[in-house]
Amino acid sequence: MSKKDNIIKAATHLFANQGFDGTTTKQISVEASITEPLIYYHFTGKDEIYTSILASVYDEYFSRLKTLPGKTDTQFEKIENLCKLQFQLINKMPDEMVLIVSQKPGKLVDPENVYSKYSQSKNRRLKSYLSNCLKKGIHSGEFAKVSINETASVLLIMIDGILRLAPGRKNKLLDSTVELLKRSLAA
Repeated sequence: MSKKDNIIKAATHLFANQGFDGTTTKQISVEASITEPLIYYHFTGKDEIYTSILASVYDEYFSRLKTLPGKTDTQFEKIENLCKLQFQLINKMPDEMVLIVSQKPGKLVDPENVYSKYSQSKNRRLKSYLSNCLKKGIHSGEFAKVSINETASVLLIMIDGILRLAPGRKNKLLDSTVELLKRSLAA
């Protein structure tokens, strides 16, 4: 692993566990077993480390979303597949997924910031995906008639909320989440 990769790995862990504001470059250097000046050789500072991590994580996340099957027997299978993907990602990349659903750091509030752009894009993509599933499921009679926009928003909040829970509880929640959604949406 390169020194830069080591910095990113250490910073990701610290940001996920302590938050952006609670993490210093000194802590990152200690966690990465490097000197603090080496951080500034690779990055302009903590902000750049954070945004480069986010860009990488969101690229991976969006790439995985594209792998969801387009054709399924039911619309509920599509929603279930999305839930399973979220759980797979949190198990494979727990620290990275925490950063996706975390409160954005105050310094990064600028709407032109990578965090805002990626976060808004994630929410738009997921809400569109869920809305399409709901619309088709209602039309086919698979789902009860619900307000599509509001229900998609609630599902999105549920998905993000589950990702915020302690990693050890996520596997136990997948079956319960799928069952709850199935009962809630059934016609």
